[in-house]
Amino acid sequence: MKLKFMFTVAFLAILLALVVLGSCAAPELGLGSDGRLGPCPASPNCVCSESGGEGEARIAPFEIPSDVAPEGAFEALADVVGARAELTERSDDYLRAVFKTRLLRFRDDFEARLDAEAGRIQVRSASRLGYSDLGANRKRVEALRAAWSAALGERRGG
Repeated sequence: MKLKFMFTVAFLAILLALVVLGSCAAPELGLGSDGRLGPCPASPNCVCSESGGEGEARIAPFEIPSDVAPEGAFEALADVVGARAELTERSDDYLRAVFKTRLLRFRDDFEARLDAEAGRIQVRSASRLGYSDLGANRKRVEALRAAWSAALGERRGG
């Protein structure tokens, strides 16, 4: 009986290690050939403001106030994201970051694209592993939206 228990524990440990290691590999991200963020997969572990249809995967973009320069708004978002995650790519109109979950350190990818002409920042947040994220990516984007709005308020003087 002890031997069976030990094999079961060893199997589960190996399985967990494979899952964690699998979340380390970054999926192909970035802007598509049309210059837009990629769509969400069919699984409910992603939200995107730009590519993707309706339903659970859809989230509103960040609307830049008319009295704020788009570049300044994007810089504020980069600061907010950089304080909470590892920025892995940054240009004048695109950023990518990796968030890690607290308990098992799973990695989730966040992307943002500045659409200066429209006065918006398009966003995408997706889990690397699993089918459902129980709303974690949506909550993350909404928390970033709130922190970004507060940062813009501070930059404008209140």
